[in-house]
Amino acid sequence: MKKIGIVLVVVLAALFLVSCQGVSLIEKSRTVTVQGSGKVTVTPDLASLNVTVSELADTTYEAQQMVNTKISRLLEMTTALGVGEEDLKTTALEFYPEYRWKESEQILVGQRVQQRLFIKVRDIEKTLPALIDQLATLSGISIGQVSFTKEETSEEFVASRTLAMEKAIEKAGDYARAAGMKLGKPITVNDYSAADVRSAPVALMAKAAAEDSFMGSQLPAGTLDITTTVTVVFELL
Repeated sequence: MKKIGIVLVVVLAALFLVSCQGVSLIEKSRTVTVQGSGKVTVTPDLASLNVTVSELADTTYEAQQMVNTKISRLLEMTTALGVGEEDLKTTALEFYPEYRWKESEQILVGQRVQQRLFIKVRDIEKTLPALIDQLATLSGISIGQVSFTKEETSEEFVASRTLAMEKAIEKAGDYARAAGMKLGKPITVNDYSAADVRSAPVALMAKAAAEDSFMGSQLPAGTLDITTTVTVVFELL
């Protein structure tokens, strides 16, 4: 009889523990998951562009000398406009034979040399248009795009995260009130942040030597959006 009593106590204790765990699990399941987004608009203060100089000649040496001459002129331009050495970087240098097809036969045309420079311009209102205009005087070069961004965005990212979290709290509060409950603390927070990079295509055309009505380049930078999206799990009370 005594053993039966002990067994009964053990069983009741186990059932009590299971019951408590069940209540705990139910309480933990009382959550709401929401998203909030924050956006801060800024004005770009930095432009970047890739300039490619390409030349074809009978020999690699001749093509390289032609490229070197144009790169030298390009560097003179950037120096005169106040672009620092730290804002110039060679990103590619290529030497290769160039062929063309004629009557199903591959014919050597010459030796191609290409050098690509990455240039940062910090004065986008004056220096950038002036640089584009000067680059237009060089033949055999190409510019794919000019990209605009903001160099320092730490404060703006903090502001966008704060806005995103405020929106998430507001939305979660709406759901809690609609369910007749109170909003508790956030349990988990996941975020994704991004900053716009605006790009503008640039087509370089040679200036006519006798053209008196040449218009300077105009490259409006516009604005950039810094956005943050948060996914937050809140407890409900």
